Amino acid sequence: MRLDEQILLAFHTGGVGVMASITAVGLLSLVVIIERCYRYWLQYDLENSSAFMAAVQKMVMNNSIENAIRLCKKARPKLLPYVLAEGLKRANDSTEEIQNAMEHATLSAIPKVTKWVAFLGTTANVATLLGLLGTIFGLKSSFKAVASKTGAAKNEALAEGIAEALTATSYGLAVAMFCLIAYGILMLKQQAIVDAINKNSARLVDLLYTRKVKIKGGQSSR
Repeated sequence: MRLDEQILLAFHTGGVGVMASITAVGLLSLVVIIERCYRYWLQYDLENSSAFMAAVQKMVMNNSIENAIRLCKKARPKLLPYVLAEGLKRANDSTEEIQNAMEHATLSAIPKVTKWVAFLGTTANVATLLGLLGTIFGLKSSFKAVASKTGAAKNEALAEGIAEALTATSYGLAVAMFCLIAYGILMLKQQAIVDAINKNSARLVDLLYTRKVKIKGGQSSR
C-alpha cells in the first residue's frame, strides 16, 4: 500500500473531522517552529557572543566608541549588537543614563525573542484534547454497535469504533509530543539569547564606567 493510501486510510479510520483538525493544529505549530528557528538561529543570535564582546571591549578601552558602534550596526539584525549600540551611543553620559538606554533597548529586544513560543504549549494541549475527542467518538460508535447490532455486524462495528478511538488518540498524542519537544528546544535557545543580552549589557555598563574612570584619571594626572 502506498504512503498516500495509508494516510487516507488512517484519516478514514480515525474520523476525518478529528484527524483533519489535529493535522491543522500540527501544521500551525510547524509554521511557528520554522519561523522561530529562523529568527533564533539565523537572525537574532550571535554565533560567538564572547568573541564579539571581546572586540567591543577592546574598542571601548581604546576609546574607539564610534568604531564599536559601527561594529554593532554591521551585526544587525542580531539583538545583542542592537542593545550594545544603544549603550555605546550614550558612552559620554552618566552611568545611570547608559543603564536606562540599555534597559530600554533590552525591553524592545526581548519581546521579539519571547513571542509565539508559548503558543506551542497551547497547540500541544489542543492536539491532545482533539485526540481525546476522537476517542469519545470512537467509543460512542462502539457502544452504539453493542446496543443496535448482533453477530458479525456487531463485532465489525465494535472493532471499527475501537480503531477510530485508538487512531485519533495516538495521532493527537504524537502531534502534542512534537509540539512539546519543539517548545522545550526553543525555550532553551530563547533563554540563551536573553541571558547573553543581559550578561553582556551589564558588562558593557561596567566597561564604560571603567573607561570614564580611566579618562578622568588621565586628565587629573596632567
